[in-house]
Amino acid sequence: MAFLLDSACAWVDRIHLNVSLRSERSGRAVLLKRRRPIARAVMRFANIFFRWARNPVEAIADTAEWRGWEEECFRRLHGPEHMAGRDADGSMWLEWLPGVSLSHHLDAGTLKPAHLAAAGAELCRAHAVRCSYHGGGWSHGDSHTGNFIHDGTTGRARLVDFEVRHLRSLRADERHADDLLVMLQDVCGRCRAEDWLPLAGAFLEGYGRPEIVARLRGKLHVPHGIPRLWWAVRTTWMPRAELERRLASLRSDRRADAGDFTRENRAAHICPEHSLR
Repeated sequence: MAFLLDSACAWVDRIHLNVSLRSERSGRAVLLKRRRPIARAVMRFANIFFRWARNPVEAIADTAEWRGWEEECFRRLHGPEHMAGRDADGSMWLEWLPGVSLSHHLDAGTLKPAHLAAAGAELCRAHAVRCSYHGGGWSHGDSHTGNFIHDGTTGRARLVDFEVRHLRSLRADERHADDLLVMLQDVCGRCRAEDWLPLAGAFLEGYGRPEIVARLRGKLHVPHGIPRLWWAVRTTWMPRAELERRLASLRSDRRADAGDFTRENRAAHICPEHSLR
């Protein structure tokens, strides 16, 4: 049974639900996205598994609902200067954002604390966006390194790929703390041991909301049972002993209190609230 659940975890996490192609609209590069026919069934299965694993998100199985959520999130987070739209055949397109995935940097061994600080600042800005669906601050639900694009020219990180969202029943502080956890799980499982605290600390300093980081602390413990299997996927199958050691070192690190991030620096990264339908 454990082997089957383990395999299911890996399958849910890695399957590609969309066909994504680079194209052009009005002379500007865009990413064209279409749902694969199997996507609805896969996402329904994923949602069942997420409940077993206590993963507090839902995959948006309905194609029309996903298109609306993806386009609206992109427009609100990235502003009117970046185009988004749909074609007559139902395909959607989003303007190509400049930069490199933080996951690429992590794989290449070039991920730096500055990258994570920029991601933390951008996540904090996004969490300040008003979202009527949740009745509070917006959240991503799948904020791993692969869903952040970092522009080396401007130093800014941007969020992409809005395939899932947090459960509507969760409070904003719980959703925001979970977004922090997802990023830290990904980084923890894939970075060198000596890089872990500098990277994690930079991310939390960049985020800079002590009340949310304090709530994150309670989540920095490896669970048992099916939730442990989902953690294994998120942390790239890191052995439990090493994972617990790294989490314990972060819990005891003073940067986990976000105390080194000044009010002035935090304010410089947060834009006025927008309204998200």
